[in-house]
Amino acid sequence: FTLDDMVADTAALIEHLNAGPAHVIGTSLGGRITQELALARPELVRSASLLATYGRPTPLLAAHGAGERALYDQGIELPSEFAASITAHMNLSPHTLAEDRAARDWLDIIKFSPQTVTPGVRAQFGLHDGETDRLDAYRQITRPTLVVGFADDRTLPEFLAREVADAIPGAEYAVVQKAGHFGYLEQPDR
Repeated sequence: FTLDDMVADTAALIEHLNAGPAHVIGTSLGGRITQELALARPELVRSASLLATYGRPTPLLAAHGAGERALYDQGIELPSEFAASITAHMNLSPHTLAEDRAARDWLDIIKFSPQTVTPGVRAQFGLHDGETDRLDAYRQITRPTLVVGFADDRTLPEFLAREVADAIPGAEYAVVQKAGHFGYLEQPDR
């Protein structure tokens, strides 16, 4: 499947539920889907909230994605403790991980609820192949938009979210301190 497929699926769901125009919220890849939906089908979007999002590929994102695909394609499964540590490192703030009890709790949560890499997840890894810079296109988004970056996000660094906010006319931008890619879980009140 493609990003366009997921945008079309989201539009179809809003239409099926007769819920448009809707307040649409997306995190990470969901943010990218929300941006593309607001661009392609603005009549379905009342407002957009984009958390930990991006508008262009980077060399680090490409390398990380290639590594994830290679692990799956070669049938390599990391030991659960190591996989949990990588997930925690990539998705949680150093402020969260600096507290030993919080770090242990997060590692336990991640270890005992791992993401199983299925063919569908593998297909999602492939979505980043051939990604292009969409920031100029996002200048055409007309829906009210809030973009939220997480200051300590290693997966999609905060500057990428800021670039999206800068591209969308009138977008509001907020940054959440002491929050990584899972910032909505680390700092839910904020």
